[in-house]
Amino acid sequence: MTRVSRFWMLAVSLIATLLFVGNAFAQETTGGLQGTIKDASGAVVSKANVVLTGTALVGEKTLQTDASGYYHFANLPPGTYTVTVHAQGFSELKREGIGIEVGHLPTLDLTLAVGAASQVVEVTGAAPIVDVTTNTSQTNLTSQALTDVPHGYSFQSVIQYAPMARDEPLAGGGAGMAAMSTGGMGNSGGGLPGSSGNGQSVGFSIGGAADSETTYLVEGQDTENISGGASQANVPFQFIQEVAVETSAVQAEHGGALGGVVNVIMKKGANAYHGSIFGSYESNGMDGSAVFNNQLLRYDPVPTTTPPLDADSQIYVPKRDNFRIVQPGFTIGGPIVKDRLWFFAGFAPQDNSLARTVNFNPPQCATIACANAALGNQLFNQSNQTYFGTARLDFALTQKVRLFGSWLYQYARESGASLPGPDSVNGELNTFINSPLTQYSNGLGFSAPGSTYNVGADITLTPQIVSTTRFGYFF
Repeated sequence: MTRVSRFWMLAVSLIATLLFVGNAFAQETTGGLQGTIKDASGAVVSKANVVLTGTALVGEKTLQTDASGYYHFANLPPGTYTVTVHAQGFSELKREGIGIEVGHLPTLDLTLAVGAASQVVEVTGAAPIVDVTTNTSQTNLTSQALTDVPHGYSFQSVIQYAPMARDEPLAGGGAGMAAMSTGGMGNSGGGLPGSSGNGQSVGFSIGGAADSETTYLVEGQDTENISGGASQANVPFQFIQEVAVETSAVQAEHGGALGGVVNVIMKKGANAYHGSIFGSYESNGMDGSAVFNNQLLRYDPVPTTTPPLDADSQIYVPKRDNFRIVQPGFTIGGPIVKDRLWFFAGFAPQDNSLARTVNFNPPQCATIACANAALGNQLFNQSNQTYFGTARLDFALTQKVRLFGSWLYQYARESGASLPGPDSVNGELNTFINSPLTQYSNGLGFSAPGSTYNVGADITLTPQIVSTTRFGYFF
């Protein structure tokens, strides 16, 4: 074989590989729609004009059916669409309310009726379309579903709505007492090897795998802690268009996802201006229980037995702290240049404050030595502020080429980062009372910048082949 022949074979193989990978990655943030157009006798209708419009699609997409009556729309943002079909000698056909979800390619076959072009046949009450093109088990939580179902403050709190996914407390870190005190922030997180955990109170297991074996994507960008699990990028629900949770038959590009893939799709602008002003408030006074839902089984630190017998076991029921969570915010989106350039922006700062009173002179100090008994009751405060922001631009270069750039910001700072454990409801000894008080100083804390950047292009090469390019940076 000549050197030139080898070069062209290598080039063709490389191009084919890139197209295949591009097609696979396109499923991370978009979906599609396909079908066949027929007449009443069942014969296919070629060269029929199929027009697609929708809430998430700027302008419209138009194509003609091929010789077999087949049509295929690719790179469709998730949303609700309308299909209109025109063909010579047939009445116009209109089908509304077609839901497109991330990673799905449903089939919608339509039948035209003979008639004048001025006649419009609207199909209503039809059976929902089904995606029969993939064997992936995937749960898509649309913005409407996210509004209707109860959830926490993080998108990770809705993972458990997918089949094979469950909230697994044993996967959580051991340092999550403050998070439990506020009812749990809805974050996930497993235990880091050789340590007490990553500080989250719970974890999620998909298909029996550890949380660290699940891939967390935001706009196609990896954001997970590959050791302990959990997404390091939180996203307010008001910024989210859809959350997709794959629980089995995960695609090859997610080779490290032995559990599942959690994919967050952000909102984007359209030709109509839209926006929202929102706010949430939660406090311990609004909760029905005065104690933690989490009870701890442990050995009694003041045992009544003597060696070689084991110490008695006991159930430690911690008191609930005084806490407050406040999150106001707004979103706005719309056209900069209609049918060409659009924007979306949002800001949602979150303020979490917590107060915990710990008795350093409990009754047990009468029989054992308590290093800090003279301190009595001590009040500890913890304050955490996270400033969530997002901005996105979408640009339609042509009907087949769409460019975008997005930014997610989540700067966080905390004071009083270290807290002693809460006292028990039933009077069991709090073992934190012998620790040096300096380690709980309110001056201890941190600040953590966090940003996710994404740019990319969705290119429809043919109705069957799409190319998706992404470049992301997560810090």
